[in-house]
Amino acid sequence: MRRQKVFVTSDGKATFVCPACARSRTVDAARNPTLSRAARVRVKCPCGHQYPVSLERRRYFRKAVDLRGTFVQTVDGRHVDGGPMVVLDLSRTGMRIRLNESRPVRIGDTLVVKFQLDDRQQSLIHKESIVRRIDGVDLGTEFTASNVIDASTRAIGFYLTG
Repeated sequence: MRRQKVFVTSDGKATFVCPACARSRTVDAARNPTLSRAARVRVKCPCGHQYPVSLERRRYFRKAVDLRGTFVQTVDGRHVDGGPMVVLDLSRTGMRIRLNESRPVRIGDTLVVKFQLDDRQQSLIHKESIVRRIDGVDLGTEFTASNVIDASTRAIGFYLTG
């Protein structure tokens, strides 16, 4: 059985949804000793179904996506590399991308990314991000100072909540 991801909100709440009956239950993970430290738990629904859950304690929800785009790597404001990429997941503060091949990218490098959301408006996203994690050709990035007035930041926010 596939492990369900459940996000713990900033106020410590976790909502479990039974895959068998779709009944949901919100609990205070901060007050439950098992949930406050465990990353993986087994949940038993009142319908009798048991299912495995992975608790995610992220600041913002991450949405799994498959969006094609491009990146440009910059060092001291000058272009040093670039190419195609795929956005694998997206949040308000960052994303996980996959490059088409291994590149000389290091943690702390700046990438300027461009990709199009698959929303109704086909919003074009143009953001600067910093590489925070490298796993082969997969990179975890954090967007630089998000300006609420920025069209890309607003589009990502609407996309994640819609």
